[in-house]
Amino acid sequence: MPAPPNLPAALFRHAASHPGEPWLFQAEGWDWRWHTWGEVAREVMARAEGLEGIAAGSRYAFAYTARPEDIILDLAVQAAGGGAVVLRNGQPVELSAADLIAMAKRIQERIGPTGRRDIVVLSGSFEISEERAMLSWATLTGAAVVLEPNPALRVATAAWVRPTVFHGTVAELAALRKLVEKEREGWFRRRSRLPFRRLRSVLVTGSEGLPPEEEAFWMERGVGKADRFDR
Repeated sequence: MPAPPNLPAALFRHAASHPGEPWLFQAEGWDWRWHTWGEVAREVMARAEGLEGIAAGSRYAFAYTARPEDIILDLAVQAAGGGAVVLRNGQPVELSAADLIAMAKRIQERIGPTGRRDIVVLSGSFEISEERAMLSWATLTGAAVVLEPNPALRVATAAWVRPTVFHGTVAELAALRKLVEKEREGWFRRRSRLPFRRLRSVLVTGSEGLPPEEEAFWMERGVGKADRFDR
């Protein structure tokens, strides 16, 4: 099957084949609420109809945080012909539909294929290029997205939801390592398994590489690692 030409097309493809499958998850107190592919697709189409007057390729500015409503608006802007923007070195960079698809494919090449549905935690602003790339990848591949608006809680949320893929800074990976070590002191410590039972890949954001001892820790536990996040 050929790759979709843009992310809204990928969304509509998932919605057509798995309309009731949850895609976006958000915490509401101690509970979790999810939005299915079908629900998101319907909301994107409704919002896009109200944006039909925007010029093709134009930017549509709004506060872009890790919340379902912002993802829906962003995809609606793209569906209406608008462009996406990220900040690199403090400067806005416009991204075409082809750019977003290419970002998603590069992430998939780093992560590699899997026999199960992937899960990722996205946090903070999607104007950050790493977050935008991961959102593009999740939209293209059908990975479940757990939204954590507060970047300071990314690691704690990851430990709670047990993702298959984690992306973060060297400091965040060090914090995640501590939680993995604590987990292995528990009841199932003698069983050989991936961290959190399913974490299979970590991606390092920022310009730093992992120290050798940190790299060895993840590799010894069967977790693939990228030296630097490929944006």
